[in-house]
Amino acid sequence: MKIVGCVVLYNPSIENIENIIRYIPLLDHLYIMDNSDKINEAIHEQLQGFQTVTIIDMGGNQGIGQALRQGLDYAISEKADFCLTMDQDSIFPVDKWSTIKVYLERTDIDDYGIIGLNINSASTDVGLVHVNLLPTSGNFINVKNYLKTKGFRAELFIDSVDYELNHQFYKIGKKIAYINEVSLGHTVGTPLYKRFFFKKVTVSNHSPIRCYYRFRNNYFLYREDKKFYRECRWMDRKRLIQILLYEKQKKKKIKMILLGINHAKQKKLGPLNQEDIQ
Repeated sequence: MKIVGCVVLYNPSIENIENIIRYIPLLDHLYIMDNSDKINEAIHEQLQGFQTVTIIDMGGNQGIGQALRQGLDYAISEKADFCLTMDQDSIFPVDKWSTIKVYLERTDIDDYGIIGLNINSASTDVGLVHVNLLPTSGNFINVKNYLKTKGFRAELFIDSVDYELNHQFYKIGKKIAYINEVSLGHTVGTPLYKRFFFKKVTVSNHSPIRCYYRFRNNYFLYREDKKFYRECRWMDRKRLIQILLYEKQKKKKIKMILLGINHAKQKKLGPLNQEDIQ
């Protein structure tokens, strides 16, 4: 079984690089897609010290979708069985590697498009939890089944790229699941921790620009398949309430959300042009 990895960088910190270095030895090869505005030569030199690492300079921010699409192309060229996709700030559970490999060696693995990890939570219950949607980070993509899809949709640029691939697997009858007892450390946005009466609430606190992409892409995809993406709509409604109740820059975020929905209706995707923000 050959397992390669693909991690997308965007102006990474030293801590991000240290996290990546921890799981390099587990993989047959790691492709690092660098979307950074300005390349950090010191970081590149540090990573190039590993024989199984290839760094691809994307020439500026080309978006998550394009970076992942190109990374999977390398996995295909390597004839890999699986490609692990990771965000730069995720913490991979290296101590659970043997457990993960057992799941990837299942006799029915050809029925699966993705085997992922439990985000920020590990259950005492053992086994796979089948879902419709999984975030990108910590996903082991079955390369043979990925070849039956159209691949990551680059024009979505940032958000919902993962959910759109989930939809493609759904359409060809391939399952998506995560390993219940194996947790991936992952940070969403710049979280705020608030209280709603006696209940603790975690708010992702994304920037106005990220609000634009998230609401644009989710609304665009919802219009393509309302049944499959209804969970995305529910998540966005919840997100909107959190913005109104807890977050700063409310006006800017609402303005960008409305712009995103308007662009979705126009089927206007890709990177946001600065002139559109005026």
